[in-house]
Amino acid sequence: MSEKVGLTGLTEAESEELHRNLIQGTQFFGMIAALAHLLTYIYTPWLG
Repeated sequence: MSEKVGLTGLTEAESEELHRNLIQGTQFFGMIAALAHLLTYIYTPWLG
């Protein structure tokens, strides 16, 4: 049984796993960035 391989050389299951990990990593980075911005806003009185 051969699996369908796309232009990248990944199977559909591998590409879905990669996409899921990319989305989770982006969400994690976004939450850290939002927290950093919030803390910067709180601790710099001249911006408030």
